[in-house]
Amino acid sequence: MCYTCCMHLICPVCRRPLVRKDRSAVCENRHSFDYAKSGYLNLLLKASASTGDDRDMVNARTAFLNTGSYQFLRDQLCTLIPDDGILADLGCGEGYYTSAFPCPEKYGFDLSKAALIHAANHDPSTQYVLSSIFHLPLADHTVKTAVTCFAPAAVEEISRILTDDGIFIHVTPGPDHLYELKEILYEQVRLNPDKKLSKGLTYRDTIVISDIFHADTDTLISLFRMTPYAWRTGKDGIDKLKQAGEADITAQFHIHIYAK
Repeated sequence: MCYTCCMHLICPVCRRPLVRKDRSAVCENRHSFDYAKSGYLNLLLKASASTGDDRDMVNARTAFLNTGSYQFLRDQLCTLIPDDGILADLGCGEGYYTSAFPCPEKYGFDLSKAALIHAANHDPSTQYVLSSIFHLPLADHTVKTAVTCFAPAAVEEISRILTDDGIFIHVTPGPDHLYELKEILYEQVRLNPDKKLSKGLTYRDTIVISDIFHADTDTLISLFRMTPYAWRTGKDGIDKLKQAGEADITAQFHIHIYAK
């Protein structure tokens, strides 16, 4: 029986290394997991109560990101990421950031099948995996760079998988992020709170970056649909955006850098 290497992924049942056999990944204890047609690997043991972003949200985010409005964030992240070692993108979505990261071995983890189908179809440089970021199928002390953009930080798992010289990069919205969009949607606008981690990792630095992009009606609606604002305001929000027509929007990000 001939196996090919499945890199540094481990079995979510027994924690033994996985190897690839045809369209499956198998461990020495014969636990077997399937690759989807698009190429992502399903290592989710059971359906989560939250299955991640649905197809409509993924399509909206893809349409927005394709405008290039957040490219300055992607470019900045690429300057911060070492070009060696293993990288894990936790909450990778459709792979917009992951695909650009300059690492020889990359893994992207997410709970959204719709997002991972898009990611795997468009980015052959990364192994995408259906998995919770709070139960990662990676061995201890194997990852040099962990990244999370706009998702909760799975601090215990990040501490477990990082090498001794590894870093964690956590991107959160800055106080003024999407301020003008919120002005259209709400009578009272609240600034985003600071979201530094309080424990579990050693804080190193915060880089604040911002830019202003022009959004036409379609871009405003795509942006709206990929944010939590869509859950809160629904059709009323769409109507307000159509009435606004277009706007200049602030994009502001805090890039927090941590070590073990």
